[in-house]
This record gives sequence, C-alpha cells and structure tokens, in this order.
Amino acid sequence: MNEPYSGVWLLGFDGTGVARIELPPGLEPGGGAFGADGMYYVGSRTRRSIERVDLAARRYRGEALALDGIAFPRGFAVLGDGAFVVASGTHPVLGSGRRALFYYGADGRRSPDAFVDDPELDPLDLVLHGGYLYVTSEFPFGSRDAVVSLRRYDVRTGAAADAWSAGNTPAFAGMKRPRGIAFTEDGTLLICAQNCVVAVDVGRFGSARVVARDDRLAGQSLAALPDASIAARK
Repeated sequence: MNEPYSGVWLLGFDGTGVARIELPPGLEPGGGAFGADGMYYVGSRTRRSIERVDLAARRYRGEALALDGIAFPRGFAVLGDGAFVVASGTHPVLGSGRRALFYYGADGRRSPDAFVDDPELDPLDLVLHGGYLYVTSEFPFGSRDAVVSLRRYDVRTGAAADAWSAGNTPAFAGMKRPRGIAFTEDGTLLICAQNCVVAVDVGRFGSARVVARDDRLAGQSLAALPDASIAARK
C-alpha cells in the first residue's frame, strides 16, 4: 500500500510551482516556521518531531528536534538563538496530552517544567511576533461548551500578558474551533476557524473584526498574501 506523499512545495505568487522538496514517508507534516538560520522547519505529528528543510538548496536536512514527552504537538515557534517553544495539546482521538507550552534549548533538551502552564489554555496553534507568543485555544478541547480564546505570553519568561475571548472581544462571539494563525505585514493577526476568519489588532486590546464568515469553511490554516504581490497583479 502506498503511503501519502509528504513534501514541501515552493510556489510563485501566481500559483506556478517552482520546486518540490520530498520529505520521508510517514511524517504527516503539519505547520511550519522559518528560523533565523534561514531554514524552514516543519512539524510532524506521527513522529512527534520537528524536521529541517533547506529551501535555498531545496533539500530535506533531517530531524531538528525530537518532541519527547509531548503526546500531540500543536504548533511551535523558532527563537533567534535556535531554541524552540512547542505547544502541547489534547490528542483529538485519545484525549490525552498535557496542555502547556514547553521550551527546548538549542541543544534539543526540553526544560522539565512547562514554559507556560496556564489552567485555561488548551493550545491549537501558535505564532511568535514582537516578543510575544500568540496562541489560539479551545478549552477544554472538543467540549460543546469550550471557551475559544487568543492568549499572549512573553517569549522571554512565559508570563501571561493578555487573553482575548468573547467576554472582552465581541468579534470572538460564535467563533468555533480556531486553527490557523498568522500575522500580516502590517501586524494584524488573522485567525482561521471552523466558521469564520477574524482579524485582531493586537496593539489595541479588545479590537477585532470578522473578515469572513462561512459555516462550511472548516479552516485549518491560512497565510497572508504580501501587499507587493497584490500590487503586481493589478
């Protein structure tokens, strides 16, 4: 039986395929982030690891980090010194997993204590921006009464900074199962959910707006198209 193909595609802004970088079979890749070293890092849920891809050379460079002790990884950030912060969430089938963020040093070793241990956090994805870690959360995961929120933590200390939810941000009302998270060039944070896409002004707490709503969306990830590429197509 053939395994599903795993790879990284490089595409032009017009959708033209530039290159295809093959990954080892069985990785089940999901989520990625650029590192300060120029590498592109890809998460693997089946192997519970983070893999390294050299986009310049268009080659797979092997495992960068083994995610020991994490039952179901839910996104990661690459820090400037080569360290990682990894979200540990609830397994969608087994229901197991410690809900926290963990710190892995540049040597690959995980700190024994959680970097962020927030009792109201059940992480789904995270992104690093402006000295903070932004994490989408559905707590408790899978519950009909789950509270959807966007939570912010200091990347230096892991200290909690802010938490957006329907109680303080009207645009979050009715949001279900937030998944993808990304920043635009102007610093707006976009969240893709099962039924909508929300834009958050992280500089003004409580300021957010729904930019798209569709109950058939079932969004898993998103990326912001650079303004330069839009101008080039006009």
